[in-house]
Amino acid sequence: MSYIDGEILTFTQNNNEIKLRVYGDEFYARYESLEGYTAIYDDKLQKFCYASLVNGALTSNGIDITSPPPADLEVHLLENSVVKNGKFNKKYNELISSESNPHENNTNKTLGPNKGLLEGRSLAKGNINGLTVLVDFQDLKSTVTSDDINEMLNGENYKENGNYCSVNEYFKIISSNQLDYKNTVIGPITLPNTVEYYKRNLLVKDALDIIINDLNVDLSAVDSTNSKIVDSINFLYAGRTSYEGNLWPHNGNANLNYNGYKIDLYMLTSMGRNKSDLSIGTFCHETGHLLLRFPDMYDYGERDGDNIKSSGIGMYCLMGSGNHLDNGHTPSPVCSYLRELVGWAPNIINLNEINGELSIKHGEYNTICMYSTHSENEYFILENRTNLNLDKYLPSSGLAVYHCDTLGSNELQTGSSNRHYQCALLQADGNSDLENDVNSGDGTDLYSEKDGVVISGSTNPSSRLWNNSDSGLVISDISSPGSVIKLKILNKPN
Repeated sequence: MSYIDGEILTFTQNNNEIKLRVYGDEFYARYESLEGYTAIYDDKLQKFCYASLVNGALTSNGIDITSPPPADLEVHLLENSVVKNGKFNKKYNELISSESNPHENNTNKTLGPNKGLLEGRSLAKGNINGLTVLVDFQDLKSTVTSDDINEMLNGENYKENGNYCSVNEYFKIISSNQLDYKNTVIGPITLPNTVEYYKRNLLVKDALDIIINDLNVDLSAVDSTNSKIVDSINFLYAGRTSYEGNLWPHNGNANLNYNGYKIDLYMLTSMGRNKSDLSIGTFCHETGHLLLRFPDMYDYGERDGDNIKSSGIGMYCLMGSGNHLDNGHTPSPVCSYLRELVGWAPNIINLNEINGELSIKHGEYNTICMYSTHSENEYFILENRTNLNLDKYLPSSGLAVYHCDTLGSNELQTGSSNRHYQCALLQADGNSDLENDVNSGDGTDLYSEKDGVVISGSTNPSSRLWNNSDSGLVISDISSPGSVIKLKILNKPN
């Protein structure tokens, strides 16, 4: 899924473009005018209207959001937690239900129950084949061609529209050439209904019926494991990304069978109005769920008894909000915590065995600098995140220090012994802005040049465990950001 936090997006209403601020993901979203008035989509009027609160729920008052607001209307209206959670769960179960996928069992996608990953098979290595279906609507066609999409997904030295690379190249870089993910592109095909219809009704089955029954697509070509399960199927629809209903970029469970092949997980996002809209970020993020079973590294804000919103790992990982960096053209790398979970980092530098200077190279994605603790499943990872290459657009530059626990949940920002993130970034300024939802990253998050002890059991932030005991990790004398960051590990028994 793809979370956005207050971005100004463009929608079409009454044949005109309107701009709204959007907060949320495909499970629950909130819309505001640029003046701060809460908007809600009125299904009967088929347009955004001003919202009022009735018994804790947002309700349309029937007045077009482009009209002057009622005199007594308040700004920034929020639904109460009971209503919000009910809507979240309803949408979650529509897209990802325990009935359609026994692996999911309605678990939180910010929690990785499978040793830190989501349940289901992870296709992290080898030659993996995907099928990408381009879809037009009865009332909206795209000028994007299959050749354009093929280049974005599979191209070599792909730089169109300012993209850093193609999707295939991105995963080769991040996996250190262990994953070669290529897509066969089909279409565009024309669906039998309109854009408005598919905002309320999932397009997946209509599209599959056409490509299987009418175009006779052979699914054996996208079953690299010979398991009668399609490796990956993606749907790219015409027009700009619609952050509404079932057209919000997401991945889900199809639970469909065609010609003896099971189509389980799928991904859906837009291909844009024209070639200039193409960017790789959201496609890479959704592929992280679909193919690799990465959890979301941000906080939904209303799950597991926690109703406080936070930013999780923010922009510092593809699976946080890092897919939006550089308008999706240069998405953040997959953080080292997740890379290690899928086996992309076989070279482990054991920090427990180091007393003295350590050099950490930037972009060495097959290597992890890890400090183990006496607490099972809890450890620290160090990574060079200097503003180079895929890290160019990070809000901060320098050394990243992650506090990891595969049993944690990115929904839980408290930082206590039993309520904490899977992977928390120690923010160098000590402000915990990510946990407090102040931002998704700022210029003082990563560690830059500093002499003396920088991280220990008595600093802020500290290297203490979630139960507040001393882990023993001490870091000092960090050099300035660069292709190599030098520092010292001062080990003491943990």
